[in-house]
Amino acid sequence: MRTVGMPDLSWAGSTQLGPDLAGAVREIRHRHQHIKVVGSLNLVQTLLREKLFDRLDLWVHPIVLGVGKKVFDAGAVPTNLTLLAPPVAGPTGTVYLRYGLTQGIPGTGDMSAPDRGAGHDT
Repeated sequence: MRTVGMPDLSWAGSTQLGPDLAGAVREIRHRHQHIKVVGSLNLVQTLLREKLFDRLDLWVHPIVLGVGKKVFDAGAVPTNLTLLAPPVAGPTGTVYLRYGLTQGIPGTGDMSAPDRGAGHDT
């Protein structure tokens, strides 16, 4: 994990993690039942790559920028996820998805199958 300058660690219990980010997160997971990450795409990518998460909450916004940093970068590891709750759509078209980490080798489905989740043909 890199930071420019000294981070503000004024929140109670804040700690700066060292160069072995994955090891530090594993140690924190042994001490705490619930850990939440908001923002910090570099940290999220490390957690995804190392499979150091139990749940992944995604908000899909109806916009295509065409540029920017990717959540699932070239270092992403194939991972099985299970949808934990029905998708929730907001009034502006943003969709909230809650996934859980599932063991096993990822497989793909047949998008032409009737159960593909689309609900209708387009």
